[in-house]
Amino acid sequence: MPLIDFRALRELVAEFDRLSAVAAPRALSTAIRRRLEDVQYTVCVYTGLRDPHAAMSRARRLLRDRTGSAQT
Repeated sequence: MPLIDFRALRELVAEFDRLSAVAAPRALSTAIRRRLEDVQYTVCVYTGLRDPHAAMSRARRLLRDRTGSAQT
């Protein structure tokens, strides 16, 4: 697995969530759609997966596991 900057990954996931929430009620603008694709691509690189949905799921799991292990 590649080395991961968890702070950067957390920011990417948060940005993806913000953009998705803004875009959900209406059609995606070209700029928002491109940024969402950029974020997903970067998360794919971070997680080592090619599928954007799987990469976002793995990113969330990695962040959750990291937060959980930091609290114990």
